[in-house]
Order: sequence, then C-alpha cells, then structure tokens
Amino acid sequence: MTETLPFQDLAGLVRPQLDRLNRELVQDLAPGHREMLPLVEHVGGFRGKQLRPLLTFLSGMAVRGASHGGVLGDDVVTVAKVVELLHTATLVHDDVLDSASVRRRIPTVNQMAGVEVAVLLGDYIYAKAFHMAVQLHDPAAARWLAETVRVICQGEITQVLHRFDFGWTEARYFQVIAEKTASLYAAACRLGGHYSGGSQNGGGAGTGGSEVRLRALEEYGLELGIAFQIVDDCLDLDGDERVVGKSLGTDLSKGKITLPLLYLLQRGPGEAERLRAVLGRPEHEALRRLRSEFALEHAVAYAMDEARRRIAKAQASLSPLPPGPARDALHQLAGYVVTRRL
Repeated sequence: MTETLPFQDLAGLVRPQLDRLNRELVQDLAPGHREMLPLVEHVGGFRGKQLRPLLTFLSGMAVRGASHGGVLGDDVVTVAKVVELLHTATLVHDDVLDSASVRRRIPTVNQMAGVEVAVLLGDYIYAKAFHMAVQLHDPAAARWLAETVRVICQGEITQVLHRFDFGWTEARYFQVIAEKTASLYAAACRLGGHYSGGSQNGGGAGTGGSEVRLRALEEYGLELGIAFQIVDDCLDLDGDERVVGKSLGTDLSKGKITLPLLYLLQRGPGEAERLRAVLGRPEHEALRRLRSEFALEHAVAYAMDEARRRIAKAQASLSPLPPGPARDALHQLAGYVVTRRL
C-alpha cells in the first residue's frame, strides 16, 4: 500500500472491541475507597489513541487471516485491557521520573496529588492489571507480561543511571528504548496473536507455522516501538507543547542522552561541553538554548531517518502473516508512527 489511511479508519476495524475495552476499564479500575475515585477517573484522561490495545486487536485478527473474519474472543479483550493498564501505570511513574506537569493536556498525577500518591497509584494500576491477567485460563499473558514489566524497569533504571553520561552510545540507547518502550509493543502484538488462536494456526500449538507468525508479530511490535520512542524523543525537542499535549524539554532537564543529542555529540569534541551547559537547565530554558545554539534540525532529521528504517523493518516482518485487512492495517499503522505529532 502506498497511501496511509487516517488513524481513525485503521482503528475502525476493531472499533467495537475498543469501545468495549473502554467501558470495561471504568469498572475494572473502580477503587475500594471513594477517596481514590477522582484519581482513577483522572488517569482515564491519559488514554490517547490507545495504540497498544489497537495493536493487540489487529494482531489477533491478522494472525488468523481474512477468512476468519473480525470476531475476537473475550481473552483477547482481557489481554488488551491488561496491556493498556500496564501502559497507564508506566505513564504515571514516568511523569514522576521526569517531574512532568502535563500529560494529555491535563495535570499529571504527581502535579495534582504529589509524588507519593502518584507512585502508589501506579502500583495500584499494576496490581489491577496482573490480577486481571491471572484470571485467564492460559497463563501465558501473566508470565509474558511479568517478564515485560521487569524488562521495562531494567531499561528505565539503566537510563536513570546514565543521565548526563556523554559516553553514552547509540547501541546502548537502542537497547534501552527497546526495553523501556518497545517491549510492551512486542508483548501486545504477540499476545494478541496468541489469545486469538495464533498459537494453534499452522498445525497446532508449538509448531513451526504458528510460532513463525507469533514471532513475526513480536518483531513487528519491537521495531514499531523503537521507532515510536525515537519519534517521541524528537518531539520532546522540536515539538509544540500545545499540539503534543505534554511537558516538553524534560529529557534535557533530566540529562537524558537521546538519539538527536547523540548526533550532535558526533559533530566534534567541543559539542559535549556546549551540551553540558544546556542539560539540566529548566525545561523551557534548555529548549530555547538547544533550538537557538545547535543544529537541531539536522539532529532530528538524522533520528527520523532511523525511525523510518525501523518502520520499514516492522512492515517487512509482517510477511509471514496471511493476507487480509488486519495485516494491511498493521502495515499502515506503522507508517502513522513516523508522521504523528502527538
């Protein structure tokens, strides 16, 4: 396909499932104490385009091909809810790590209720997600997502430990974003295929044909997630806060060495000292200086080229899947990632 459909058209393939997911999440997150209700309702506003559950649903359809139609079972919906809750929990905790004040154009939990409440609310959402996962008859989701959360935390810890590290390399950067961001994309895609019957396609559970399809979805999600994080890192530097809808410049103020900054560091030995004078400054000051004193346009272009290469790899990885509208939608959804501005 040469033309990318609008995002809402891609999501339209699984609109009934997404609508059901949103209805049920309101009930699933209901707290036992009324004091928590405003907090739980508030994080509901963090749901954006719900890319991860969308990937779960489309993967569930794509692994079976066009002949099986668009019917997805209850287990796939449950997995998509778990994935969305895990993502929400990471957002709440990320905002604490970044000292961010705005998320989806509304105050972050740490801005509204303080760091202590934000940390505990993120933990509460994690617990809700895993309680839901262990209700599934097949324990694959609980095992896989527990490992995914471990990997996410490992990546986040590594990034925190290497703030202001001018010896940081592209290889380490890609490893960390694969862990902290892309691992949940990969899990969403693989588990969507698994719980829709993908583990039994191609000759039965554990056979070569079925595993090839699940691995293809996993690889697609991994490359897509890496591209998504690269774009996100670019938006943090050259985006418009009114459009992006969240605090920008947090990477600079926290000393995170992202791909555009790695490009700038490669331009000469003096760039490290110049960047050192910018990193750690308040967000708006750091952004102003980076945009006025450095070749940011070239740095972002370099990073976006890498994001497009990752998207091409993601799209190529879909080839083992049977033809059908869902596979086409996954292919086009990858293109959306590198054109998004929020």
